[in-house]
Amino acid sequence: MARELLLIRHGIAVERGSTATDEERALTTEGRARTRQVLKRLLRLELHSDSLLSSPFIRARQTAELALQLGLGDTLNVRDELAPGQDPLPLLQELLAEEWKRVAVFGHEPDLSQLACHLLGCSTNSLQLKKAGVALVELEPGLPQLEPGNGQLKLLLSPKVLLEGKK
Repeated sequence: MARELLLIRHGIAVERGSTATDEERALTTEGRARTRQVLKRLLRLELHSDSLLSSPFIRARQTAELALQLGLGDTLNVRDELAPGQDPLPLLQELLAEEWKRVAVFGHEPDLSQLACHLLGCSTNSLQLKKAGVALVELEPGLPQLEPGNGQLKLLLSPKVLLEGKK
């Protein structure tokens, strides 16, 4: 059985340099509305996930909470390994021992695109996720390890493309 990672960057957040620390930067009103539309589109594309994993930073957590409310996943687990600058590979490696078809991972740039590039076996800056952008990476069936090149890119969508196709 093939497994998929649905990588979702957080929506538009309060700008850096505001009174909030980086960890506390929340989604803006526009960011929340746009992200909700993107997540609804993912549901229409039948990209429901078995579980949702999120960075502990507020903007990513709020994005994941919206996904949970809309029914994109059944459970939400906030993990420090998904905070900016952390290595998510050990966490994802742990997941290989569990039963799942698709897991949604909510986080930040450049971390999510670097993770995708690692799994795809491409150079680090080969792709980039816009705010509320999405990448779907299919993993080779029966993998014991997450090695470079073990994934295949199925989707790479900006919020603009997702929202234009919502008809």
